[in-house]
Amino acid sequence: MANPENKNFFAKIGEKCKALWESFLALFKKKEAQEVAAETQSGEVFVGKELTAKEKFLRFLKAEQGWLFVTPALILLAVFTFYPIVNAFIRAFQENYNPLSPTKYTGIGFENFVRVLKGDTGTGGATFLQCLVNTTIFTFVSVPLSTLLALLISVALNSIKALQKAYQTILFLPYLTNSLAMGAVFATFFTIVGTKNSTDTVGLVNIALGWFGIEPIDWMKGGKGFVWTIGQIRIPWTKYVVVIVYEIWSGLPFKILILFSALQSVNKQYYDAAKIDGASKSKTLWKITTPLIMPMISYLLITGIMGGMKQYTSIVGLFGEQMGIDYDMGTMVGYIYRYISNGQMGYAFAGSLLLFVIIMIFTVINLQASKKKVTY
Repeated sequence: MANPENKNFFAKIGEKCKALWESFLALFKKKEAQEVAAETQSGEVFVGKELTAKEKFLRFLKAEQGWLFVTPALILLAVFTFYPIVNAFIRAFQENYNPLSPTKYTGIGFENFVRVLKGDTGTGGATFLQCLVNTTIFTFVSVPLSTLLALLISVALNSIKALQKAYQTILFLPYLTNSLAMGAVFATFFTIVGTKNSTDTVGLVNIALGWFGIEPIDWMKGGKGFVWTIGQIRIPWTKYVVVIVYEIWSGLPFKILILFSALQSVNKQYYDAAKIDGASKSKTLWKITTPLIMPMISYLLITGIMGGMKQYTSIVGLFGEQMGIDYDMGTMVGYIYRYISNGQMGYAFAGSLLLFVIIMIFTVINLQASKKKVTY
C-alpha cells in the first residue's frame, strides 16, 4: 500500500507555499494598518490621498498575484517561442542573410520567397513544391487512416475486459520508442538485402506478398516503373507506401489512448437504448459512439495534421540523412534543415514562414469544417 505521506507530498508543498505567501502579505497588511492608525490619530484626512510607490506596489501584488506563478513559463515562452517566431519573420525578408557576415544582409524584399517558390536556390535536391507535395500526401493519407484505425481498435479494447491493460501497454509501446531507431528497424521490413543473383532476404513485406504470387518489390529504392511524374513533381509511390504505413503505425498509440479514454465517459444508457431498438454494432458505432466522442476525434485530426506537416525524424530514420535519393522524399522541415546546414539562412527562414502559413491555413479550414459536425 502506498505511503500517505508520499502520496500527499506535493499537496503539502503547495499548502506550505500558500502559507508563506499569506504570511508575506500579512506582514505588509499589518504594517499598512499601523500606518493608517498612526495617521488617523494625528488627524490626517485620507480622502483623495496620493498613494506612495510602496503602497501601489503592494496593491499590485495583491491584485495580480496569479501572474507571479505563471511568470517563469511566460519567460520561457518568450525566449524559446515568441522571439524565434518574430526573428524568423524579420530574417525571411532579409536577402542573402548571413549571421557571420559584417553586413548581415544585402537588402530587404521578397527575393528569398521568390527563389524558394521557384526552386531557384542553386543548391539542387528536392524543390519546395516537391517537399510540400510529399508532406501533404503523407499527412492527409496517414492521419485520417490512423484515426479511423485507432477508433476501431479503441472500441474493440473497450469491449474486451480480460487482458485489457496488457493490450493497452503493447499498443502504446511504439509511442515510447525513439522515432529514428524505430524508422531504421521498420525500413528492414521493406528492404531487399543482397543482389538479384544472391538475395539474402526480400523483406517481411515481400515475403507476405509472395504468398499471393506477387513479385518482390524494392520498396525503399523504387526505380523505373515505380515513379509517377506530374510535371516537375515526382511521386515514387513505393516509398510513399512505406512512409504512410509507418506513419499510421507510429501514430496509433497516442490516438488509441485518447479515444479509449473518451469512450469511458460515454453514457452507457445510449447503448442500452440502442440494444432495445435492435441497432446493429456498426450502426451503434457510427450513430452513437462516433458523434459522442467527436470532439476528441476533431482534436486528433487537427493535432495530427499539424504534427504531420512538421514530420522529419521518421523520414530520416527510414531513408537516411539525404531523405531518399537526392532528397526526393524530403519534407517541409527537412527542406528547412537542409538550408540551415548549408548556411543559407534566408531560404530557411522563408521556408519556415511559408510552412507556418500553410499549417495555419489547414488548421483554420479544419476548425471551420469541424464546427458544423462537432458539438462540445
